[in-house]
Amino acid sequence: MVKFINTREREKEILDLVIKSYIREPRPISSGYLCDKYNLPYSSATVRNIMEVLEKRGFLSHIHTSSGRVPTKKGFKYYVARLKEEDFIKEEYIVTLQLSYAITDTEGVINRTLDTLAQVSGYTSLVAISGKDKKIMFKGARFILEQPEFEDIERLKNLFYTLEVKIGQLQHLLFNYLDEKVRILIGEETGLQGISDCALLISGSKDKRLTFSLGLLGPVRMDYIKAASCLYFIKKQFKRLIKEFLWRRKKRN
Repeated sequence: MVKFINTREREKEILDLVIKSYIREPRPISSGYLCDKYNLPYSSATVRNIMEVLEKRGFLSHIHTSSGRVPTKKGFKYYVARLKEEDFIKEEYIVTLQLSYAITDTEGVINRTLDTLAQVSGYTSLVAISGKDKKIMFKGARFILEQPEFEDIERLKNLFYTLEVKIGQLQHLLFNYLDEKVRILIGEETGLQGISDCALLISGSKDKRLTFSLGLLGPVRMDYIKAASCLYFIKKQFKRLIKEFLWRRKKRN
């Protein structure tokens, strides 16, 4: 866990604003932009000095062709570490998982769940299921292609190599987190080199009838509150629906 010792509230505030601004628009954030956008009670020079301190501490980096700064992985990790559990269940992101009558098996439930999760979050969705229905699947890879972070071809190749060739390792990673909480892994925390430029959100469930883990994969510049809330609400519905289908199948047999 990233430690942020003896940090002033102003520095936390500015770091949060830089990150929130960068999530919305991936470009260097300047002190002038923050002052104008958020009507801060500080001068642009004061904000610039705070950003310089944050840069020295490794939470921001300075792109020399720009006067602005961008958050580092360390900055994002600190931001995420300060989020509270209630931040991950924002009701504005409640989604109802719609299943048509044509869906009559667990495969249909899984596919609809992954499609919905990818669509509402804007990131790549994953699921790993154990037992008789053991599998790992992902949907929404196209959302990765829309992220400016992956315009680099080598970075994109490494990512898809992990999704296609190292999928077993990704499945193992998902099964490491089977509690009901939403877990967030950023960069190297995943332990997989091919997704070291990504963030992975995981939430699972384990009992006698069903063990599964749902995930969202996206850039480090992810809207964590939206993504975690979508994952939280859809996971709850998926758990209920998949158990219903398993119960019906058992009853038929």
